[in-house]
Amino acid sequence: MNPKWLVPIGLVLGLGLLGVAGATKPLQYAQLWLDQRDSPYTAAASAIAPIIDCVNRVDRETRLAYYFMSTGQEEVRSYDKFGDRSEPDARYIRASVCSELYTLKLRRQQPDSPLLGPAATYAASLNSFTSLADRVTLPEWTSAAQQILVEAVRKQYALQLAEKGQDYLAASTALRTPLEQADMAVRPAQLALIEARFGRDMHWQVLNYMIAARQAVNQIEQGMRNASLTPPAVAALADTVQQAADSARAYVRTHPGGKLDEEAHFLWYTLNEPADAYLSALRTLTQHWHEHAPPQQLSDDYYLVTRRYDALLSYYNKPARNAF
Repeated sequence: MNPKWLVPIGLVLGLGLLGVAGATKPLQYAQLWLDQRDSPYTAAASAIAPIIDCVNRVDRETRLAYYFMSTGQEEVRSYDKFGDRSEPDARYIRASVCSELYTLKLRRQQPDSPLLGPAATYAASLNSFTSLADRVTLPEWTSAAQQILVEAVRKQYALQLAEKGQDYLAASTALRTPLEQADMAVRPAQLALIEARFGRDMHWQVLNYMIAARQAVNQIEQGMRNASLTPPAVAALADTVQQAADSARAYVRTHPGGKLDEEAHFLWYTLNEPADAYLSALRTLTQHWHEHAPPQQLSDDYYLVTRRYDALLSYYNKPARNAF
């Protein structure tokens, strides 16, 4: 399958598996101390959690908005494409979620972290781009002379937005790549830590599933980019995702939720429908590829896989952020 057939939606995939920690400086330092008492992996995950929260809740939506703005396509709000829409609009939360405070814990824990520079550049680029976009609210005047003036101003704004938008996308990509690597580096260790302490309980099941779902979409995207992906590889990834989901559902059947894992049970309940939709998209891509579907169909199938992963992640993020 040739990557040129693909729409560039893989760029807007969500990242993290954990929610944001406290935003104020004293609280972040206290939480960092508690995290380090737990394990170095917990501390590492907690330090980057505020940056992941910014990417998941603000960067994802801003990139989508820029994509539709620059291509002129209509933005269609649907379950398949956009997931949970109960979160506040990105423009209402970006000042707090993506402020300079989001690197405090990371600077405290790793003063030489390679994420600090890209994170600072990203916050500045996001503010510059969105501040200009927020100002583009021109009146709809009716006279011919007024319309000519408005169109001239719109063209000027469009040029400025395009320039700042490209700077923003470059800063976003420069942050997302090392952030994803740092995020996924600690997940296997966290999973092993949970199992060592509590066995394969509901927390383990949820994290295990989310890691499998994340690895599947990452490997599919990478395979698409370098033209190395095959139908058997997609089928194997879908099987791994299904096995993780089946394991979680089997645990729910045999272990009613108690006080210690009540929130994890609720989180899994929230994920059931988007998890099925994500698996269905993986199976559809595999089936159509086996059937030698035309390139546009395969491109649409890949698009659906990425959007349904985004939907899954959006349903995961808020309860996980609030509970854990």
